[in-house]
Amino acid sequence: MGKTSERELTVLNDTAYLAEVRKAVLEVLGDGPFKPAEAQLVALAVDEAVANVMEHAYEEELSGAKPIKVLMNVAEDSFMVRIHDHGRPFDPGTVPDVDLQEHVRHGRKGGLGIFLIRRIMDEVTYSFQAGAPNELRLVKFVDNSQGKAKSTKPRRPAKRSP
Repeated sequence: MGKTSERELTVLNDTAYLAEVRKAVLEVLGDGPFKPAEAQLVALAVDEAVANVMEHAYEEELSGAKPIKVLMNVAEDSFMVRIHDHGRPFDPGTVPDVDLQEHVRHGRKGGLGIFLIRRIMDEVTYSFQAGAPNELRLVKFVDNSQGKAKSTKPRRPAKRSP
């Protein structure tokens, strides 16, 4: 069995903690199987996912710090992160793919987080079960045939677990 590295980080639902999340992802990836540029993209995808939880899962709760747990695991062939929160459930699979040309043509500046996550990561799944935390699971695989991380390409919409 190959080398694996794990880390658990709990942050509050405040975007001031996003730098800490990015730093933790890059530390876990360290000298692992991903090239530095690919590691930066993975950190961006995790940043976008956690930011979405911070900005949308708790938007109706105007006060009080709410925890978000980020569980990371890097192995020789993959990186997986699970993001747990107790906010309002949201299935990113319900968000249609963005037409970038239309997006730019209409002068839109935001709304690309889920698009970026899908482009960067190989798997994006969401699960919600009453009484349990919401879980967004992101996975990036290493392309062993090239000896490097897989290239980013368009992804299918996220799937929701029952």
